[in-house]
Amino acid sequence: MRIRALLIASALAAPAVAQSPLSAIDWLDDPSPVIAPAVQAVVPGTAEAPVSQNATAPQVAVQPIGTEQGPSSIGLLPSRVTGLPETLWEKSEVSRIKHQFEQLDAHDIPVVQELLYTLLLAESEPPNGTDPEAFLSLRAERLASFGVIEPAAELLSQLPLSSARQFDLYFDLTLYAGLEDKACETLNASRSLTNDYGAYTFCAMRGGDWEQASLLFETATALNLLEPTEKRLLKAFLDPEFAEQAPNLAPPRNITPLEFRLYEATGHALPTAGLSLAFAVSDLRELSGWKSQLEAAERLARVEAVSPNVLLGLYTSRKPSASGGVWERARAVQKLDAALAGNGNPSLNDALLAARKALSEVGLETVLAELYVPELEGMPLTGAAAQAGFELKLLTPAYEEAKAPQNTPRNAFLVSLAKGEPKGAAALNSAMALAIEAGFSAPLTPQPQTPESTNRLTAMLADGQLGEAILIAMSGLVHGQSGDYTALTRAFASLRQMGLEDVSRRAALQMLLLKRGT
Repeated sequence: MRIRALLIASALAAPAVAQSPLSAIDWLDDPSPVIAPAVQAVVPGTAEAPVSQNATAPQVAVQPIGTEQGPSSIGLLPSRVTGLPETLWEKSEVSRIKHQFEQLDAHDIPVVQELLYTLLLAESEPPNGTDPEAFLSLRAERLASFGVIEPAAELLSQLPLSSARQFDLYFDLTLYAGLEDKACETLNASRSLTNDYGAYTFCAMRGGDWEQASLLFETATALNLLEPTEKRLLKAFLDPEFAEQAPNLAPPRNITPLEFRLYEATGHALPTAGLSLAFAVSDLRELSGWKSQLEAAERLARVEAVSPNVLLGLYTSRKPSASGGVWERARAVQKLDAALAGNGNPSLNDALLAARKALSEVGLETVLAELYVPELEGMPLTGAAAQAGFELKLLTPAYEEAKAPQNTPRNAFLVSLAKGEPKGAAALNSAMALAIEAGFSAPLTPQPQTPESTNRLTAMLADGQLGEAILIAMSGLVHGQSGDYTALTRAFASLRQMGLEDVSRRAALQMLLLKRGT
């Protein structure tokens, strides 16, 4: 089995093999850098340090900032790891950052999604004039929206739980993960942390104080402080006889984490497939059936929110009992495992092609690449399987080492792109390839600008708005994938000038291989 130990902060055991459902992002524990520039560029007229350096695997520790000194730079990934300055957001308006965070969803370009997580987790100062707690909560909320629950909770713990908003978010994160007892212990010890009587009642009951829970519930009911669904669920939670007699409660359209957990606690657990990604984390627990675990892990792996090793562990943990859908993907992975165990027996070529087809259909091709490319090294792949192995390696951090099995114009372009000097796009009849080549043809050192010609990102960098400039360039890649090739060219040129060479090359390769241009 290829499951590795994954640690983020005070990490628990991997979800595939323990009760803890918290996500473990594999790239945070991988020795290959997330941000690794090939050049170091500085915007003319500024003293800005290079945007990024080579990154090594972080050993993250949670250390609450002393209140006597006030909040300072907050995050899980230090500057020496990310290469990003702690002044990343300092000169930007928080409203603009919030809008960009909410709009950016780059899960179709995995390395860009990873960069988004890096920005959210990086140690950084809040924007000038912004409440540190509010900015920290904003970052944690965005991480949670992608199902990145454990890092979001650890990030939030960087400041003492001192406001209702902060505690309520922390409470929600533990509810998503099915580890609410941790937050309940805190709340039961200090009721002033929140104004939520639903949380009061739930936590008192979880703490074994039925009388206190009943009193709190009656008080909240008398004061009309509970939503109708929450009130009925809490009553069922407190009164087993009512739970048995009450009709099956239809879930509300916008279910809260507490309501979700109350459905489970009263024996009416809800499927997470139709809910937001944050709820999917709950299905990683062994309490869920294998199919639910598989589907949840696939959803989370698609947005880089869970380690590919967790998904592999689930794919290979049992023998599929049915056909179609997730069962076929599990079966394909198991056949590839068996073929590799046979030291490259004749079935390996077919097994690799079948696994690639199955996982690529649901956006998991990079997962396959990360898991199996190292084991494919030296294997006797031929024909289409050899081409598949080459393309899969281009999707890994070792992309520069990929060797094309055939000398075709497309392969030649991919190899040159992996080296950072794409050539021959014209022969591919691909507008996306042409736009990428143009973006990589721009000079790495920004050219002197007149006031009339200074572009937006150059001006932002000169003003110290580095984080915001990176977000805008990332958005340009997403728009470029949808056909805005002018934005795509500009985005690649900007990212490379900021020092994000590795991200640029990997993003370009992923865009061409995972979603072909036209």
